[in-house]
Amino acid sequence: MDFVYICRDGENEELRYSIRSVVYSFPKANIWVVGGKPKWYTGNYVNVKQDHNKYTNAINNITTICNTQDISNNFILMNDDFFIIKKINTIDYFYSGKLLDKIDKYVKATGSSMYIKKLILTNTRLIEKGINRALDYELHVPMPMEKDKLLTIIKKYPNCLWRSMYGNIFNVSGSQIEDVKVYTNKRHLSRSNEITEKSIYLSTEDQAFSLMLDKILNNLFKNKSVYEK
Repeated sequence: MDFVYICRDGENEELRYSIRSVVYSFPKANIWVVGGKPKWYTGNYVNVKQDHNKYTNAINNITTICNTQDISNNFILMNDDFFIIKKINTIDYFYSGKLLDKIDKYVKATGSSMYIKKLILTNTRLIEKGINRALDYELHVPMPMEKDKLLTIIKKYPNCLWRSMYGNIFNVSGSQIEDVKVYTNKRHLSRSNEITEKSIYLSTEDQAFSLMLDKILNNLFKNKSVYEK
């Protein structure tokens, strides 16, 4: 199974522990990094210049994934801050509820932002396609993808959020969960997740990573993966 990361430039300790967490549950996983990469990483890699804003960089990375023949058509899309903290055998689809409910929640919590504008645009485009009760797939968890379908989304809706466009247009369904991202930034505390014994996934903002590293990740994933120098 191919686990494919869209990745920024830099040394990226989050990626190190994310890969360790994947290998913990999926020891035969085939790891790919697309975009930038840290010096310590030794696995499959496709270079894409990271010289635009984060949304444009991500679109360029995903387009490259979809056009790279050596990456399997069915793959798991990863971000460098996704961690699998409980041993699992499969990667399933998850959504948090209705996309419109997420928009309302985020507008009340933080006002306007580029991300909220993209949420609204995504919901609008889905309504135009007759999907009036769109689900929110903008969770910080791994997501199964098919390259040909994902490339269709990226080409037709480059300014929308590809996870929710993909999940709704291709009707992947899934299970409902709360998002798993931990925030310590005061502006986003209302979005923060609480990690429990039942938690399968974890994600962190930059400020929360060191906290979770000491609390959870170092205990679970002390050993180097084969993808580290």
